[in-house]
Amino acid sequence: MVRILITNAYSARNRGDGAIVSGMMKSLARAFAGTDLEMTISSADHPADRERYPVPVVPSFHSLMARVSGRGSLQGLFFLAVLLPFSVIGALCRRFLRLAVPLPAGLGPLLEAYAHADLVVAAGGGYLYTTARRRGTVMLLVHLHSFMLGKALGKPVYLYAQSIGPLADPAQVRLVRAALRRVRFVELRETSSLRLTQSWALPVPAHHVADAAFLLQPAEPSHNPLPPRSRALRTGVTVRSWFRKAELQARYEDSMVRFLRMFAERHDAEVIFLPQVTVDDRGDDDRQAARRILGRLHGTVDARLLDAELTPQELQWLCGQMDCLVGTRMHSNIFALTMGVPVVAIAYQPKTLGIMEQLGLAGFVLAMEDLDAEALLELVERLLSDSATIRETLASTLPRVRQEAWRAGRLIAGDFLGHDAEAAEDLA
Repeated sequence: MVRILITNAYSARNRGDGAIVSGMMKSLARAFAGTDLEMTISSADHPADRERYPVPVVPSFHSLMARVSGRGSLQGLFFLAVLLPFSVIGALCRRFLRLAVPLPAGLGPLLEAYAHADLVVAAGGGYLYTTARRRGTVMLLVHLHSFMLGKALGKPVYLYAQSIGPLADPAQVRLVRAALRRVRFVELRETSSLRLTQSWALPVPAHHVADAAFLLQPAEPSHNPLPPRSRALRTGVTVRSWFRKAELQARYEDSMVRFLRMFAERHDAEVIFLPQVTVDDRGDDDRQAARRILGRLHGTVDARLLDAELTPQELQWLCGQMDCLVGTRMHSNIFALTMGVPVVAIAYQPKTLGIMEQLGLAGFVLAMEDLDAEALLELVERLLSDSATIRETLASTLPRVRQEAWRAGRLIAGDFLGHDAEAAEDLA
């Protein structure tokens, strides 16, 4: 029996996060084939995620913090004063004294999941970054502690397909470096993160792999929310609320409004807003930005929002029904690309460019912070004119990228089972 605890999962209501966790489970199950395997997920969206994954789901430090207050400052204080010290004490008592001590605030079941595991795998994603010093450091500590607690219990710890950075403060860089020095190895899903970790001269291997979402397989929704096609060109769009400064968010949304109006003037097009994230109780709901933009179009564009709760596989299928996609959410871009749909990506972090580079499409990326409607329109026009070539590029590059996604699980299995990790790739 091999028991794996997957930590640092956010929420399946973020279909990108759900796709990552689902892809991880597929890759790990295939890599550990022939082994009696048991997986458990520690999720920030507990208990809701218990209904969304086919394996046991336990709370995470984030979900325990959310039980205390909706205010980030109080959550951070609760983590520093209660969850961090008591979880460390509990872990050390279990490891060295073989003693299970009483723990507050729901920590007991969570610590039991860590203690029960044979290895801890931090979920793939882009959570090891900061945009602020004080608050950023606390949240960074939560993310790091979520997998480093496995080390306190003597478990091997692996980081699955990560994007790392940017980090707002040198102290945060030192914190991340100190943690990564103590894991078995780190997997990076794009080259900028790989270069960053290489500059840190870590004493552990850093492997370049691909995002686990490339392993997702589409599924048509049982109740298809797409209306019958009404125009010659069906364009998918994903938007999000990202900027803390209201004026930056307003400028981004204004650029999207202007782009959509100009695009509709040139093309017989319908626009479908595809929300990737609908975590409304955490203030992370793409439908809010989509509704603001729709409200400003005043009927000048044939546009609608698909307001439906979908699985990642269903959203992937819907992205595949588009003729092209203009995506701010990185995983909506991955969903479309895996379906052979050309994409213009709006990058809110460097990870977006890195993913597009893997597929030879770095020329179809614009930065979110200074998005210009005219530049976006020009790039989408080029995308449409080059769509046949782009589809050929995807057909040739996607098999390689998918192999890199499978490789992520094989590397972990190869290391944990004690045989050469690269040779283990021949086992699958």
